Amino acid sequence: MSLHLVGSSKRLQQFVQQLPTAIVLVDQAGCIVEVNEKLLRATGYRYEDLMNKPFHLLLPYDGTIEQLYLDLMGREADQPLDVQWQDKQGRTGKTPALMMMQPGEHPSYAVLLFDAGKETESVLSQRLIAKLTNDSSLGLFVLDEHGRIVEASQMACKLLGKNRLDVINKHVDQVFAGIPEDHRLIRRELLDGVKLYNMATSWSNDNQRYELIVDANTLQDECGKTVGAFFLFKDITNLRSFEQKIERNERLAMIGQIAAGTAHEIRNPLTSIKGFLQMFLQSFSENGMDRERTYTEIMLTEINRINSLVSEFLLLSKPRDVQYAIVDLNTVFEEIMPIVESQALLYGIEVQFSSRGKMPLVVGDTELLKQVFINICKNGIEAMGEQGTLSISHHIDPDGDKVSIDIRDSGPGIPLYIIDKIFDPFFTTKEEGTGLGLSVCQKIIHDIGGQIRVSTKGYGTTFHILLPYL
Repeated sequence: MSLHLVGSSKRLQQFVQQLPTAIVLVDQAGCIVEVNEKLLRATGYRYEDLMNKPFHLLLPYDGTIEQLYLDLMGREADQPLDVQWQDKQGRTGKTPALMMMQPGEHPSYAVLLFDAGKETESVLSQRLIAKLTNDSSLGLFVLDEHGRIVEASQMACKLLGKNRLDVINKHVDQVFAGIPEDHRLIRRELLDGVKLYNMATSWSNDNQRYELIVDANTLQDECGKTVGAFFLFKDITNLRSFEQKIERNERLAMIGQIAAGTAHEIRNPLTSIKGFLQMFLQSFSENGMDRERTYTEIMLTEINRINSLVSEFLLLSKPRDVQYAIVDLNTVFEEIMPIVESQALLYGIEVQFSSRGKMPLVVGDTELLKQVFINICKNGIEAMGEQGTLSISHHIDPDGDKVSIDIRDSGPGIPLYIIDKIFDPFFTTKEEGTGLGLSVCQKIIHDIGGQIRVSTKGYGTTFHILLPYL
């Protein structure tokens, strides 16, 4: 039989992955060029173990791939079209097969192995696994006794920021390479019998932070021997965000009541004090009283700081009628980058802006967006100290109609025990900070229908500002 497949290699891979039967594609030289997940599960190989390797790894045939094809095509009608196959452990078996050839100057071959790794579970068990594997909110990892991931759901792979072919049949140490054991989502201690029930935890990949409820336990055979473990979780990020939003609105309502009653009481005496101090300053300057003039300038600076604090306080607490407009983010960043770069220069920080001229139009308020970006960049620069890199990039959020502006620093990261507090009003780790900067930023972004997310892995922090784009 001849096989006619056209299109990009990505489309070919998608076609192969959708087949319910184990399949391997082999080129004229006898090298494997594509396999599907069904075959990986049947043989125990990883995807990279097979790519560009001789097809004899899977089909121990004494001859070339062309000879195998001719052998199968030359069999009589009453002869079975069986081929021998073997898994990673060297175990062999026979299965009915179908072999097709892609004709041309450089022919290629497709071999379908119908019974390779045939499931023995009941229909209900198969449906359950299929449901867990494809559910959009449930995550599932299944480990064998050696710590290899033998099953992973779509949600679980999304959480890791990887596709299934990069996870199946890999050891947890490979999947979480470079991440300390205490910070891994899945730990090897699961195989030692550590059980988790309704445990709340957080996990961050490079793009997003997730809130999870986790259950985990070991799997035993009929003799009670541990043969693996499972890690099952539910993504409750949206629920947690909703709860936090309610708590935050309650806090802001209380702050708003306080602010409304005290703002004028604070500003009225400040205005009088500032007016008299300005008169004193002029008088001291005219009479050459330099020391008194210096003290007065310091007092005026502190009064301006109090006024600024009251303004932030009011912006945080009172409702604001947002004026929506189309904003070109490229223009916004062209205007603020000199400010960011000059601030970074003072600290010896390198700024990398990979999205220059590439950002889409968004809906928002130009001046307020400038305030948000400058504030977050400034926080990142100060967090790194005297050396490091501030990276600014963007990506389109795959789950919605928003663009994510990603501002990453290479600082020490945010400790997990305070990461949930950084947007709280008046919470700060700076000696001279007011604790209102991030709260104001969050309110500005929320008012225009966006979100701010933060992810940290103990070696750098990334703020993701998600905005509706056109």
